[in-house]
Amino acid sequence: MRKMSSLLFLVLFPVFSILNNTNIIDSALADVSEATTSADDWEFIAQFEEDFQRKLKISGCPGAAVAIVKNDQVLYLKGFGVQKNGHNDLVDTETLFRVGSLSKGFAGLLTSQLVEDGYLNWDDKVKDILPEFDLKDHAQANRITIQHLLSHSTGIQRHAYTDLTERGLKFERIIPSFSKLNVYGKEGEYYAYQNTAFSFIEEIIKRKTGKEYNEWLREKIFKPARMEQASMDYKSIKKSDNVALPHVFDRRHRCVSTRLNKKYYNAVSAGGVNASISDMANWLRVLLGNRQDMVKQSSLDFIFSPLVKNPQQHSFYGWGGVKSNYYGIGWRVVNWPDHSLVFHSGSVNGYHSDIAIDRKNKIGICILYSTNDRYADLVIPDFFRDYYQHQKDLKSGKKLIVDCQDKENKVIS
Repeated sequence: MRKMSSLLFLVLFPVFSILNNTNIIDSALADVSEATTSADDWEFIAQFEEDFQRKLKISGCPGAAVAIVKNDQVLYLKGFGVQKNGHNDLVDTETLFRVGSLSKGFAGLLTSQLVEDGYLNWDDKVKDILPEFDLKDHAQANRITIQHLLSHSTGIQRHAYTDLTERGLKFERIIPSFSKLNVYGKEGEYYAYQNTAFSFIEEIIKRKTGKEYNEWLREKIFKPARMEQASMDYKSIKKSDNVALPHVFDRRHRCVSTRLNKKYYNAVSAGGVNASISDMANWLRVLLGNRQDMVKQSSLDFIFSPLVKNPQQHSFYGWGGVKSNYYGIGWRVVNWPDHSLVFHSGSVNGYHSDIAIDRKNKIGICILYSTNDRYADLVIPDFFRDYYQHQKDLKSGKKLIVDCQDKENKVIS
């Protein structure tokens, strides 16, 4: 009976998911086929779901959503919890979240597309396009390129003038302010994370192409990738009737909803994208190299390359064993001894988000949360550690059996 119930679980697992806050085979996800999903994959996913649900409950996060893509197939797509704590509207696969700094990955890929199309070059000088841009070190300001902006390697202090962006100021007021800044290291070598300087790519694209950044993002990524709920403005998320509201923990550690705010919609490339988990599943398919009609493999190779070293190992709390980490073009590159991940996290307005891909093994995961809890920092590294162990067990002849009748998980030889 146990073998029968285990087999039954593997057959019915997609159905269970559909009934629980999800639409695992979504019409917006082209070419998804359950039939090609191996039993081994379902076993691993089943264990992940059980762990994720348990930890989500412990964390107190009211709503979340997960997408897992392997090769060109969406293995898993699911919403968890409710849109607002204390209410009954469920999070589903089309519920909108703010993705925060995951927006930077869109900027990196969009810029690579415009380089492919001949509008831009990675070594274009920022000063040549934005003559009002300057630093106290004029010579260094003259050398800074688009590549330096998008890899956080301009040489200026960390989070320079982030406050101006968060106050909603426009680029024409922010860019000249940089003339007051000192430099702390050589361009291309000194890593310091930015929001404001990074977002200058929007004004660069506008001046070089004559078209707004948001128009390009919609035309070159959202539409062809079939990211049908994705948007880049406050009005769109505010008027939607399917939104996971942001939440914060009060002094008594109670998770309470808070208002949507307008921060970073004036700097979409740095943190202004809204998306559902269905959208992010399609985005993962692009990142895994399955949409050569949208972006060349050589462009993906470049934006995911380790361009500047990040000396701050504490950035990867809970990862354990990180050998080194770098920044590419809108993406982090995290190296374990035996594996390398392309990764980014985002936090804005009470939301948290994570995305990671293993390019060698062609698997990626994205998780969206309606609150910013430190527990979230552990999920991505735990997922990949478990996945790598699962692959080792399969090669060594071990097999994980998930019994839905008594919920025991056993590794057998």
